[in-house]
Amino acid sequence: AKDICPDIMKNAKIDGNNFAPLVSHSIHSLTLEDIRFYFKTDAPEDNNIPTVNADMESDQRVLEYAPLAGYDDSFSTPAMRQFDYVLRNMDKEDWQVKGYSSLEKAAHVFHMAELWNKAAEQYDIVEKRLDPKSELCGCLKDVQKNGIWEFMNLMAIKIRYPGITSGNPTFTNRYLEEKKISRENTPRVSYSLSYGLSYGLSYKRTSTTVSERLAKIDFSKSDEELLSDVAKNLVDGSGVMVHELDSAEHWDYWKMMVKTAMRDDLYYDLGVFMYCMLN
Repeated sequence: AKDICPDIMKNAKIDGNNFAPLVSHSIHSLTLEDIRFYFKTDAPEDNNIPTVNADMESDQRVLEYAPLAGYDDSFSTPAMRQFDYVLRNMDKEDWQVKGYSSLEKAAHVFHMAELWNKAAEQYDIVEKRLDPKSELCGCLKDVQKNGIWEFMNLMAIKIRYPGITSGNPTFTNRYLEEKKISRENTPRVSYSLSYGLSYGLSYKRTSTTVSERLAKIDFSKSDEELLSDVAKNLVDGSGVMVHELDSAEHWDYWKMMVKTAMRDDLYYDLGVFMYCMLN
């Protein structure tokens, strides 16, 4: 039978080409506390929002839910609760985002909060107009079929192995020939925030091909078994952060990345997804 979801999404003004990569990027670090603050105050622990496992030493790359992070509620603002969350884990090198300093992890957390805050505005609008039992919600909630689960796994691998899909041997060889290369003697590389730019430049032209290739990857395999396939078949030009966040000048670079990370019209897509998943 023909898959009717692409037509349903198109009729609802959902950007089908960018929906799965957009959502996977936007929800990858959500916690249950974030969901309750920005979207639905009584969201349950079994919330069906897939997220990337912050523990990068774990064999489980992707969780089937947004976990309870244990924010310190004695802080009265979400910014301090999130900042405390980062600093409480600052001694863990393989936590949340590979290669980021504590300052860079804080910048990442606040950047994600910006996305959720803007999507929450759309969520409130959608809540008044959309039936959670609609065909559209049925399509968006099927993360195994609509590409979100695959893109979430890809997201996890790109965070764990920055530059793995860049097509640049300088980065990929770090992981594919890891036994030959001393990690201590190679520069620190970190996951790029520029995924918004890849939406506009790469995914828009090649999303069908990327999605088809992604569907052929068996993400039940271990990282070690997958890396070669990912580096060879899922090249999207996604690089690494060019500058570390260590000066006002380099903050200008990071700020540009943050401000261009998402097209304004895509917050609607994210708001619709969150509403369908949580209701």
